[in-house]
Amino acid sequence: MLEAVAIGDICVDLLTPPLQRFSLGDRQLWVPALPMVPGGNAANFALGSASLGLRTGLAACLGGDPVSTFLAAALRRANVVSFVKVRRSLEAGRTVALTHADGSRQLITYNGSNLAFALEDIPARALEAKHVHRAGYWWTPKLQGKPTRVLLSRARDRGAETSLDVATDPEGWTDRRRALVLEVLPEVSIFFANEEEVLGVLGCKDLAACAREAHALGVAILAVHRGARGCVVFAGTDRIRVPAFRVSSRNPTGAGDLFNAGFVLGRLRGWGLERCASFANAAAAIHVRGTAAYPRRGSVGRWMRSAVPATSSRPPSSAGPRTRHRQRSPPRR
Repeated sequence: MLEAVAIGDICVDLLTPPLQRFSLGDRQLWVPALPMVPGGNAANFALGSASLGLRTGLAACLGGDPVSTFLAAALRRANVVSFVKVRRSLEAGRTVALTHADGSRQLITYNGSNLAFALEDIPARALEAKHVHRAGYWWTPKLQGKPTRVLLSRARDRGAETSLDVATDPEGWTDRRRALVLEVLPEVSIFFANEEEVLGVLGCKDLAACAREAHALGVAILAVHRGARGCVVFAGTDRIRVPAFRVSSRNPTGAGDLFNAGFVLGRLRGWGLERCASFANAAAAIHVRGTAAYPRRGSVGRWMRSAVPATSSRPPSSAGPRTRHRQRSPPRR
């Protein structure tokens, strides 16, 4: 049995380095590099989970173009079990991620083959995992609402823990869009989101009220990413705040997915919620500082022993990070 399977989007990301003097307008800006790397919420979760040591699968949709070939090869190299549907007439998705010196971003996305991904493309064996994670919610519209609820219900019937990360809604939190998420939450064990997303989906005035609403709908754990403030986890009557780590923000795109992968690893290993959250913060921080897009479990543990929490009064060493990181900066994909 696989330990974790992600269901959702896959694309390539074209990543700029932190832009120091970027401004809107008719101009051209030189960058020293513009790497093309695997991206998409579900693909990032799968690749991150595999790097952390989990036996991981990915259900997604690719096309017949060279970008799809590049992504399929990346999954093979990472030993991610592929449940990928290939539609040869389509092209893979692409995102240009403009990263700024303050850690904020603009993401420009062409969804490509993700738009065609449907319930019938997902084989039953993809749900035979200890944990099933649904991600890239808005980028896979044929799976929104009832199809996702069906998938997660089937996974839970097989004994899986489930999780959901919807990401920031690019169309705004209208009643119709909120309903597409609320319909799914009764089948979600862990709801991952940042503050904007929690408030947008649940329509409450603060996180505590949202947590009560989420629990009433059936969510067992609400794990809220808070960027430079770390995270807060709600489970029943417990509220656990865990600080972030101070790092330079060089690669914020995908950090939330690495947080989710780290948290799920902790759940599968039987850790307590605080340890899960601290490890998840660290995995995301290593990704943000740009030293390893998909860190290994051992390297995360070693780094945590020397890293500086964001709330610490100890000044960063010459070898350590110097500024707080942003684990997730809305809008995000």
